[in-house]
Amino acid sequence: MNRDNDVKEIEARYRAYCDACESNHLEKLPTFWKLPALFLVDTGEAEVIQKVLSTPEDMIALYSTMFGPTTGVDKTMIDSSEVVFYGDRLATIKTELRHLAGTVLHDRQYAVYGCCKIGGEWVFSSHLSVDVTK
Repeated sequence: MNRDNDVKEIEARYRAYCDACESNHLEKLPTFWKLPALFLVDTGEAEVIQKVLSTPEDMIALYSTMFGPTTGVDKTMIDSSEVVFYGDRLATIKTELRHLAGTVLHDRQYAVYGCCKIGGEWVFSSHLSVDVTK
């Protein structure tokens, strides 16, 4: 197994996923995931957002509240990422990033995505993050 290639594949997949979000091509998002997927976000509100996304429609509906015309978010800047492996077919990618609306900082996010290798391809299976909104 070549871990360097897997790291590159996971990081490239994550960048492509961010590109789909920031360009408002939310219909592409389910192709990056293995559904159902667990989605947890702490936004500082009273309750943590906790969802099990079972269908592509569930995923698109959730992401449409975070990207696109309703929020103005149109750019994702990945400040750092780190991939950690758990055997040959499980990994996490830990990221620190900024979402921008034009040139204005919208939020900063610290996230960990669960990844699994299915049919030779890395996909995301879970999302855990804290979202620090400006």
